[in-house]
Amino acid sequence: MNQAWLASRRSTLVRDLVRDYCGAHALLTEQLGRFEQDGTVSYAVVNAMLGEAFSKGVLWRLKDTAHHLFRAHGARHCMASAAGNAAAKAHTLCGELIDWCIGFAFHECIKLREDAYQRQHYANRLLHLKRQWHNAVKDAGNSAGRSWPLGGLPRQTADSMERELRRILRVLDTGLELLARYLGQERDNGPLARWLAVEDKHAASVFASHWPLVLSAFEDRHGEDLYSLAARDLIQAGREEKAQELLQARHDSLGQAGLELSRKLEASENSSAQAAPASSGPQSPGAA
Repeated sequence: MNQAWLASRRSTLVRDLVRDYCGAHALLTEQLGRFEQDGTVSYAVVNAMLGEAFSKGVLWRLKDTAHHLFRAHGARHCMASAAGNAAAKAHTLCGELIDWCIGFAFHECIKLREDAYQRQHYANRLLHLKRQWHNAVKDAGNSAGRSWPLGGLPRQTADSMERELRRILRVLDTGLELLARYLGQERDNGPLARWLAVEDKHAASVFASHWPLVLSAFEDRHGEDLYSLAARDLIQAGREEKAQELLQARHDSLGQAGLELSRKLEASENSSAQAAPASSGPQSPGAA
């Protein structure tokens, strides 16, 4: 892994990690809800979530991002720059545990995909064959010793899917708590703050009880918060209007710095609006 590339991309890699973690967790949670409702898991959804080497899905991308951040020697060097510092070592270990959780979930989902495929394509055919078997036995007029030999297999596959889903989500839930802790040292990560602020409802629903810990990672004694940092990132990208929209929409959640930034943007907007009529007034008769 090129250390210079890693250092230059680290903020966006952490952003991608959180974004894809939330996406994968939400999809798997939906599949568990589906299973509890009708006993099925969508092969198409799980397959798309994994993808293939030439077209990676959200969970595969998440695994790769975690490996870049937490496995490469350069990543460890960046994260534990203060040699011998206990907090830095704990932060590094936290990252490696997140990587383990993601890798575990990825490989368990491969098994889940196979079970979902088997359940979707083979279980229905087995039911058809079962009906044919019983009809053949009935037509033969002798059912002695001719009981259905494959009984219970669809149920076993369904039980396997449920165990896999619950095991994956249990590990990912643990990873979410670790991730919330890990973000405690991402105070200055503008791309991450921007995604979390714009997608806060989605992120909050996934992080659940850990969401306050995520929010606190971006707070400081100067009144800065997640939304003010996200707005500053938008402003740096030349999107002042979007920054103002974000701050206005989250007005009740802003700290002092966010409120001050919102007032400055509003004042700038009003000043521009007042200047516009003067610059667009009637032209002189000789104007071209």
